[in-house]
Amino acid sequence: MSVQLPSDIVLDVARAADPARYQAAVTKLTQGAPGAFADALGAALAGGAGIPATPQGNVDTILTRFRTAATLPPPRAKGTPPQEFEAFVLQTFIESMLPQNATAVFGKGNAGSIWKSMMAEQIGAQIAKAGGIGIARMLEAAHPPVASDAAKPDPTRIG
Repeated sequence: MSVQLPSDIVLDVARAADPARYQAAVTKLTQGAPGAFADALGAALAGGAGIPATPQGNVDTILTRFRTAATLPPPRAKGTPPQEFEAFVLQTFIESMLPQNATAVFGKGNAGSIWKSMMAEQIGAQIAKAGGIGIARMLEAAHPPVASDAAKPDPTRIG
């Protein structure tokens, strides 16, 4: 999976934007002349300190990306630590059960092994989410959450 940081940041902002303000911005962008935005941006980049101007994408393509991003649901929260552990254990089990020499399905070399691992990870996560095989329930019963742990802020959460 590749990450295009500038466009991902823009898509995150579009998701968080007020729908009325988002619609007003879309209207302003679509009412302008087709090349006006790209020309203005190219001129601004060319005037920069040694930064070469790069060709910009089509406005319709960008707006389609914004519309798609605005309609996507926000990323879901991860499960509890026992559920994540169960998903990891299931991933290991499932990965060992998948066929070893299935290059027609997974591909060859490193890409094939990464694809196979990612598929096993997702299958394990879905099985754990659906109730799993009981590992998470046993861990939660043996180690109930402490009230002080629940009150602590999550260091991985932003915002």
